[in-house]
Amino acid sequence: MRTIKTVAIYSLDGGVGKTTLATVMSIAKGFTLVIDADWEKAELSQLFRVPRRPGWVAPFLGKQLYVHQVNPTLYVLPGYDAVELYQKDQSVVRELELALLEWVEYLPQFVDKMKLPVDTVVIDTTPALRTELLQAMQKLGLYTVFVGDGRMLSKVSDVKAEQYNRYTGYASAIVINQVDRAEVLQARRITPYVLRHVGHIRQYHADAVAAAILRDRENRRSVEELLTKIKS
Repeated sequence: MRTIKTVAIYSLDGGVGKTTLATVMSIAKGFTLVIDADWEKAELSQLFRVPRRPGWVAPFLGKQLYVHQVNPTLYVLPGYDAVELYQKDQSVVRELELALLEWVEYLPQFVDKMKLPVDTVVIDTTPALRTELLQAMQKLGLYTVFVGDGRMLSKVSDVKAEQYNRYTGYASAIVINQVDRAEVLQARRITPYVLRHVGHIRQYHADAVAAAILRDRENRRSVEELLTKIKS
């Protein structure tokens, strides 16, 4: 079995561009399998226009899972069925967490069995994961990327500051997203991976989103440096 690098993208808050980053990284990298494990929205599945077919939780429901091919080097495991489970009963979160951890351990076998031409797996997660899950991911050797936005640069309450400290403590890398031009230098005092706000994106499609983000030279450099760091 080939060596597979698994990356989990996580955040404390919603709306920080976590799914956008997962999308951009996957398109920029190529040779990637993306798992839409955001059981609150499955927004990544929608961005990639994945059909509403059984996704990563399908094996636990006795269903045949569907692997969506975006192009010859990019694949997506959808998350629609996970959202349906969560919407019916939010107490299912613990089971979803355990299922996700089981997937993490099985991924090298899965990639080999399906003969997928990938060397990287990117997992988009739901905001505010339990820290116990983050700790378990860390122990399994995942490369974890925390995504925040301009709120990380402003004065926040002591409680919020403690939450940021706790969540970033599990991060292999921190990305500050949607930063205004005037805030870039301040953001870079925290992390080298800073993405500038690019304004309105007309098309709600993965390729259009990635193109808009990467069109900015500084954004492209941050993404390339992050991918290099992950690879190493």
